[in-house]
Amino acid sequence: MFHFRFEFSLVSTKTKYLVTSLGFEAKEVDISITGLLHVSVFIGKNNLSLVFYDESKNRNELSPIDITLPVAAYVRYEGPRIHSFTPFNFSNWMNHIWTIFCCTRKPNIRFYQGCEKYEIELVKDIIGNVNLLFVSRLVTDVLSKEILKHFNTSNLLSLGRNPFEDTCQTQRVFIQNFETIEFCDVYSLDDMLLINIQKVVFTHSISRKQFNQFVKHWIHGSNPRLQRMDLSIDKIDFLSGDVYLKGIKCMKMSEDAKREIRQKHELLEGGMVQVRREDGTPAVIATNNHRPKIHLIVLH
Repeated sequence: MFHFRFEFSLVSTKTKYLVTSLGFEAKEVDISITGLLHVSVFIGKNNLSLVFYDESKNRNELSPIDITLPVAAYVRYEGPRIHSFTPFNFSNWMNHIWTIFCCTRKPNIRFYQGCEKYEIELVKDIIGNVNLLFVSRLVTDVLSKEILKHFNTSNLLSLGRNPFEDTCQTQRVFIQNFETIEFCDVYSLDDMLLINIQKVVFTHSISRKQFNQFVKHWIHGSNPRLQRMDLSIDKIDFLSGDVYLKGIKCMKMSEDAKREIRQKHELLEGGMVQVRREDGTPAVIATNNHRPKIHLIVLH
């Protein structure tokens, strides 16, 4: 039986040459922060997963984790842990990852329960601006606010719950210039009308009447930047859709047109009609036969 051992170093010039010669380039970097700090580098269909500051190794699990201290990383894979020989602080580790894998895109960052052990401002200083910011609903309101304060320039935001009691603070989130937002808490019609975002996903159910009111405002010119809105709605029945389409001029569509839009926008089978803004911009309202979901998709 043959046993092979392959070793490499993220700080080796030989490794950088090997990665470059093989044409490896990071397509995406995901950073997850719980009790430990997990970095995944995605290269094509493969990924390299590194774990830092393993919480189980800390004698006092309630104490803060200082990411300025040198630490050895280990690689996650099926089998024994593979540890790095040389410890570095997190800033140096990230610099090596950017350099070795020619990372040019902003990373994604996800905060989960346990992230309170890390100093958020220091994490932001090391990572810089991010593409996706995800905040779990299990993160405390106080910490969620701090995360949103420091990571305030992401392209995509996924907010597990609303940490703000003040309506004005909540609405400041909706008027920001995100590309996409996923909001998993209660929201009002006023919140919807303030949205300055291209794609919106609402997971909390609203009434058919509220959706009807929003579409009418959109037809009259609200939310000019909106490209797509996905939301949950109470008890959709497209055949008796006069409740959420009441007072809205709708145009029937051919089955071929419906099929093409479903394929392009990855929609499941359901009803679909076309509506049009007063400025002539067309959109479709699509429902789902299997779930209480509804979609407003602007066509160009």
